[in-house]
Amino acid sequence: MFNKLLSNLPFNPSLIDQVAFYSSRLKKEAVVRRVGLAFIAITMLLQIFAVVKPTEASNQCSSNDVIRCGFKTKQQAVDQCNTNAQGFRTIIEYYGISCATLAGASTQTISATAQDNQLYSMGRNPYQKRGEYAADIPGAGTYYLRPLSSWGNTNYKMLVMKTPDNQTFMVMYDCGNIVIKGGYNPPARPEPASSLKLAKINQPTGIVKPGDYIDYTLAFTNTGGTSAFFAVNDTLPSQLEYISSEYGNWIFERNGSTLKWVNNTPPFYTFGNTDAFGTPGFIKIKTRVKQNTPSGTTVCNAGWLTDVNTTTGKVQRWSDVSVCNTVVVDCPAGTLPGPNGTCVPIKVPDAACLYLKIYKQPTRNKFSFEAKASVVNGATISSYTYDFGDGSKTEVNKSNKLTDTSSEHEYKKDGTYNVQATIGSSVGAKQTLICKVSITVKPQENPTPVLSISKGAKNITRGINDANNTVANAGDVIEYSLTTTNLGDKAASNTILRSESLADVLEYSNLDLNSLGGATFEDTSKTLSWNAPVTIQPGAKITKTFKVAVKDPIPQTLKPYNQPGGSYDMVMTNVYGNTVNIKLPSSVVKTTEQITTTLPNTGPGSALLIGTGITIIIGYFYARSRLLSKELDIVRSEYATTSGGM
Repeated sequence: MFNKLLSNLPFNPSLIDQVAFYSSRLKKEAVVRRVGLAFIAITMLLQIFAVVKPTEASNQCSSNDVIRCGFKTKQQAVDQCNTNAQGFRTIIEYYGISCATLAGASTQTISATAQDNQLYSMGRNPYQKRGEYAADIPGAGTYYLRPLSSWGNTNYKMLVMKTPDNQTFMVMYDCGNIVIKGGYNPPARPEPASSLKLAKINQPTGIVKPGDYIDYTLAFTNTGGTSAFFAVNDTLPSQLEYISSEYGNWIFERNGSTLKWVNNTPPFYTFGNTDAFGTPGFIKIKTRVKQNTPSGTTVCNAGWLTDVNTTTGKVQRWSDVSVCNTVVVDCPAGTLPGPNGTCVPIKVPDAACLYLKIYKQPTRNKFSFEAKASVVNGATISSYTYDFGDGSKTEVNKSNKLTDTSSEHEYKKDGTYNVQATIGSSVGAKQTLICKVSITVKPQENPTPVLSISKGAKNITRGINDANNTVANAGDVIEYSLTTTNLGDKAASNTILRSESLADVLEYSNLDLNSLGGATFEDTSKTLSWNAPVTIQPGAKITKTFKVAVKDPIPQTLKPYNQPGGSYDMVMTNVYGNTVNIKLPSSVVKTTEQITTTLPNTGPGSALLIGTGITIIIGYFYARSRLLSKELDIVRSEYATTSGGM
């Protein structure tokens, strides 16, 4: 248009009005483009500020956090280290960092691309980011490292310190995640000594009868270095008959009443740190009380652990533990317990002691006892006399009841004591009115919690209490229960319950967010977490439940992976101590599904580059508009001066 007007103007002077109009429009257009250029300039300034000083990451809690929700001050991080909350101290000690080193760290703001973009951050979850690799930390488990810049070109507030080999080591305020140079591994340190612990449970507890079954569970842990030539040992008393045991793929050796299990990993039969496993090792034993066991017999099962000290080569014995039951023979009316577990008919008034057992043991050296008598043909009970076996004064309780308990007795020294109860009755003194029990006061040890996790599932819709390995239909509601039990002899304080991964379950179901009971669900990693610390007393358990509903219709997935627990394999597989599988109808037609797990990584730098290009284009058109307008003004001026002459 511009060139056309100028070329025709000498031949058609009347076009000067159009030149004036075109000049006016170009000036207005230049104003609009000037405003656009001003706005883009302001935007560019903001982008430049974002590049010079990027925003810090938000402190949003994540199951990937090494310290859940991070920390606000350095002292909070030191407190987390001192208590080893969530295994934090175990992790940093792997790199040679102590709590004292942490307390002396400086606080700095570090760019994600610092140190030639070689910084890697370590978290609990894998995200399949470029360059990600796993690190196995003894006593803490497997963690995952990826470039810090893969989360964006952001500045992070960190505690900065040095490892013993002078490598930079950082802890992020936002999440407690560790930041180190990619590929760095700490120098090899001497293997720590093993630290073994055994806990034992008998079921049932208390009174049993000849012929009853007693099940024993042995839970064993190692909170130290790898144990060599590790073995679990158990001795059955003569009154028990061995029936069977469950021990996985371990090697089982039986020599009479002595039972022994060793890990099937020759040549050293090692047993590693169970904190890394996340749960203790377990062996279960089934026994039966022999039929000829006399009434009142105390049946105790003893167990212990052994390994070999790799420095001295000597066998070490750990954690002797005994659990006991008392045998009581139920005799019909007119009879009393006799020898060899029999019931003897009695035609005259008579009485007998059925048993003496531990009633309560509030501490390691304090006991109270319970005695029980039986009478026939009008005989009566008058008293119970307790001899605690340590030379102290006997306790006499006047009572005509068939059951009596002693007061709490404290033993001043460690050792084994033979306790005796003598029952006074209307039939006078008889040997059958005396019961005995042996107790052991163990030396003071360092008590430790032993946590065990297990999982169950119920199909609420179909009323199936144990839904493991059952088939669920579309729309069925499944309730999962996660149980954490303390099998140790010390309370587990400030414990964060283990997170629950639902990635496989949620391929075929929807989570009921109203059933979480205080849990937090992270959609990205499909993880359910309980952030509030809990305390689990010895022998106590905590159970958390949540519900899912099988999708209706069930997703159609064509090619299931062949391995168990594979993605879209028509089975909802979940592992929490034990594995729970909920199967889906095999009639569902399957199709392939692929999921993109990553998106392009852009940030202020990319936006600044794009903005620069837009600014150049807008500036060009603005300058061109001004140039054309200026040239038209010159043409009009010359035309007016020459009155159209050239």
